[in-house]
Amino acid sequence: MITMKKKTGLTLILTILCFLMSAFPAMAGEWHKTAEDQYQYIKDDGTKATGLLELKDGTYYLDEKGNRKTSYWLRYKGDWYFFGEDGQMVTDAWVDNYHVDSDGQMDKMR
Repeated sequence: MITMKKKTGLTLILTILCFLMSAFPAMAGEWHKTAEDQYQYIKDDGTKATGLLELKDGTYYLDEKGNRKTSYWLRYKGDWYFFGEDGQMVTDAWVDNYHVDSDGQMDKMR
């Protein structure tokens, strides 16, 4: 049984949580096109993302300069992954003679 005291405490906790969530929005950045027609992901703190970048719409790989790699095979932790023309990691597909699984990892050859 929930008492009035517990309800008041729960309401207070939820109110504080909502306030904190609105005061500190989720980190989100933006894609920027460079003068060299490269795309870079600029984080909220103004720095360039590098390495693997997981976003809502997919996973990307950005080189040490922050440039998004396209049509690119990446060897990562001993496994191969392919990033398509749009820069997104390809999953569940054949790329030339190689198949990548649902995690994007190359799993077989034709």
